[in-house]
Amino acid sequence: MMKAKTVIRTSTIRNSLFFITLSTMICCLWMTCVPENVTAHSKNLNHFRKTRNLPDYLQEIRLLLEPKIAPCKDNLPILVMVTTAPSHTEQRSAIRNTWATRLPTLFILGLNGEDVQHLNDRHEDDLIVYEFKDHYQNLTLKMALMLKWASEKCSSVNYLLKTDDDILLNPWQLERIVQNRPDADLIGYRMVNAELDRHESRKWYLPSWLYPEEFVPEYLSGNAYLINGKHLKAMFYAAYEVPLINIEDIYITYLVARRKLGLNLTHEPKLYGFRPWLPLVSFYWELASVHSFTPTELLAWWSELLAMSKNVK
Repeated sequence: MMKAKTVIRTSTIRNSLFFITLSTMICCLWMTCVPENVTAHSKNLNHFRKTRNLPDYLQEIRLLLEPKIAPCKDNLPILVMVTTAPSHTEQRSAIRNTWATRLPTLFILGLNGEDVQHLNDRHEDDLIVYEFKDHYQNLTLKMALMLKWASEKCSSVNYLLKTDDDILLNPWQLERIVQNRPDADLIGYRMVNAELDRHESRKWYLPSWLYPEEFVPEYLSGNAYLINGKHLKAMFYAAYEVPLINIEDIYITYLVARRKLGLNLTHEPKLYGFRPWLPLVSFYWELASVHSFTPTELLAWWSELLAMSKNVK
């Protein structure tokens, strides 16, 4: 009997190690291979050679569309602002029908040659559209515009959550996070002593002429992070004095918030972002954000989380 138990226990451990190893390999492959496929992202950084001064860009950009009534009552626990692209209509629709039913949510975007009338969901009253070219290398500019709009229209919120349109958010976990840390400056998954990507063909390429140091001491992962509402104006105006770079999360959370203003970056493991190594709803439930979802996946997993929420106190 003891021998049988030992065999079973050994087999269980072996299987667990296999799944952990497999998930680690998949994660590593994803992190090394995905950035190589950047055909959808413009790598033109020449505009930063002309000027890296934020006011120079903002004076040329007009606000084209915004909600008639901003969902920004005093002491609103969380306002979500999603960076999106003009063509991502399905992603926005999936979000409206999932976690945005529990979290006040707005979408911020630019244009790609079309005008506002070509946005099929322009009547949803949750779009903030600025007149600038919407592509990946302008994400830092988009985030600066988010800070501008929020600091002017919604500075009374407790927290602004910046996220992307391929993210599954867990409102129940997010509510716990802000309840447990009501006075934190910024909250997110903190990266420490991160090495920069100098490979020009990759998505997160940051040239040395924009940022000469080889490491970033700390920053918050851009898939989802929280900014205390009391810092929105200070961060926006501080960005006027910080030369722009093309990597949004490093620029906003490290260069502006941490280095310029001295704000603290609070580490939150639930904002890790990557999918659990096993596709079980109990694993997803423990995370506040997970990225790289298609609209169909977002709808499916939201149904699972919603069912789970009824059984968990």
